Amino acid sequence: MPQSRPLLRNPWFVFGPPVVLAGLGMALVLQPQAFDPTHEIIRGAITDLESRSESAQSPDINEFDFVKLATNFASSEWVVVNKQRPLNPIDYEPANLRAVQSSKSLDNSRGLELSDHAATALENLATEMHAQGVGQLFVNSAYRSYEYQSELFVSKTEQYGLAGALVRSAKAGHSEHQTGLAVDVSVPAQGCAIMQCFGDTDAGKWLAENSWKHGFIIRYEEDTTSITGYTYEPWHLRFVGKEIAALYAKNGIQTFEEFWDLPAAEFYLEEITESTSD
Repeated sequence: MPQSRPLLRNPWFVFGPPVVLAGLGMALVLQPQAFDPTHEIIRGAITDLESRSESAQSPDINEFDFVKLATNFASSEWVVVNKQRPLNPIDYEPANLRAVQSSKSLDNSRGLELSDHAATALENLATEMHAQGVGQLFVNSAYRSYEYQSELFVSKTEQYGLAGALVRSAKAGHSEHQTGLAVDVSVPAQGCAIMQCFGDTDAGKWLAENSWKHGFIIRYEEDTTSITGYTYEPWHLRFVGKEIAALYAKNGIQTFEEFWDLPAAEFYLEEITESTSD
């Protein structure tokens, strides 16, 4: 079972000296739009993290809390949404959605959408993957609206029962797909589409080793259900931006909860309440 990493492996250690974090934190509080990780004030604070992380002293955890606030905003590339962290607003819809462009390296014949930055990153990832002879990537699922996710959860409940649905699908308002930053992919020629065996295919292995270079993480890795609440999904990519993805890979992090030093979210809060009241 994955355990929490020592604090020095969490991002507050590598973001820079206390004075940088303090200034960044105040900017975040005063300028909500700065929670978009593409905002240059955040981008600049991360760009030189390699040179800072080796020599900087660990800042106070309260200063990191300023930066971690970005994980609460639905429009942020750093947002952490899980069974205990619903989107706010719960019916959130991204403003910058666009269809992923099909090409010889990427099949999005269904016209599915992602946020603009995530779509561009996926297109670039597919180009590199195809150039290396791994195959043409297929987009199985991307952005899902609150309404669609609600219908999907009902369908999964009918198919697997409630207990089975809870580890396979998110309730509406709790899904990464609703952010426009998550995408389910496959390479049909290699089989195992939306199956755990996808992780054993050439495509699955390539994504596990290389997706971080394009700003993605494998959001639900093996043996992390006790933290994420979901079973292993080697096909589920989550866009977090290149800087965060690089830190994630460099430190061997397995969950986004662990990266941000957030509580495990194996169960919905109402599940916990019901079990303790029996």
